[in-house]
Amino acid sequence: MLDPANPLPQRQLGRIAPELENYLKTHEAPQISFVDYKNVRKARADAEKQLARGSPTYNTRESSHTIFMRDGHGSEIVVTSPPETPADGSPLIALIFGGGWAIGTVYQQIPYARSPSTVYGATVVTLSYRLAPEHPFPIAQNDVYDSVIWLGQNASSLGADVSAGWILGGVSAGGSMTAITAQKMANEKVSPPLTGIWVCVPNILHESIVPDKYKPVLVSREQNAEVPGLSMKDLDFLDTLMEQDVSSADWSPFNARNPHKNMPPAYVQVCGMDALRDDGLIYEAVLREFGISTKIDVYPGVPHVHFSMYLQLKLSRAARLDVLKGFGWLLKKEVSMDVIESMEPAAPAGG
Repeated sequence: MLDPANPLPQRQLGRIAPELENYLKTHEAPQISFVDYKNVRKARADAEKQLARGSPTYNTRESSHTIFMRDGHGSEIVVTSPPETPADGSPLIALIFGGGWAIGTVYQQIPYARSPSTVYGATVVTLSYRLAPEHPFPIAQNDVYDSVIWLGQNASSLGADVSAGWILGGVSAGGSMTAITAQKMANEKVSPPLTGIWVCVPNILHESIVPDKYKPVLVSREQNAEVPGLSMKDLDFLDTLMEQDVSSADWSPFNARNPHKNMPPAYVQVCGMDALRDDGLIYEAVLREFGISTKIDVYPGVPHVHFSMYLQLKLSRAARLDVLKGFGWLLKKEVSMDVIESMEPAAPAGG
């Protein structure tokens, strides 16, 4: 439980986990040069395609489609269909990739799509959006919103039934746009409404917009400013690259008209040694204040997207299994841990 007056427990979450500390004694920390985003983008795109090809399909079926944005741009989606459609209908889940709005592809989250499609009989769609700096703020946010609206209106054509569940989720930039899109849909009373969101390690706060009550506990940017993988230098570069407006409702749900009201249940994941840790902690606490049902998992002492950067860690495997359990919580469907562990999502290639 977040204490707005005492940041000490959060700072303790930032102490390196013993298993990560031991791992780094014999391994180098992965390094990503976001300044070299064009080459990183290409390398990650290739890695994401290879991982999607090599990950277990669990007898799911996949198809690619093009849908059109408000400006006529054709955007690719990949639909993962379950081996069998449940008698009570196939829930719809849409997943948004991460990569600082400058890196990533529609293939990144496919390994995360196949497990819930098999376990819960869901129709899972991975989305595309245009990347910065070629397409600055808020083009990516608009692409995601337009895609989600299209999916809700056309779910039946994909074999999905939103009355069985309609969930939106994503990692990092994808988690950010999940929160933003869900808030906008709630404010605009979009039908069909989302029934749940998965918000993983989001970037949705800035010192200028954090509620006064929580200003004392926005400490992760200072504490974890130089953590390898995603430093404050990286975050500042990516924000500048996108030309974002931190006061816009397209940047953060905290800027929305009537923020945090009428939101669906939210499953939130947070990394303890992450510059963005307190974004997720504060967001979950505020949603609870507004009476929203929430579930949160926190992984002490590990950095941003550790589950794809440090595959071998027990905390990384726990985070991947928790995603699948989190979908079950959002869908109000319980399955055994034996089933969960047998369908562990392969780590996405980025975040």
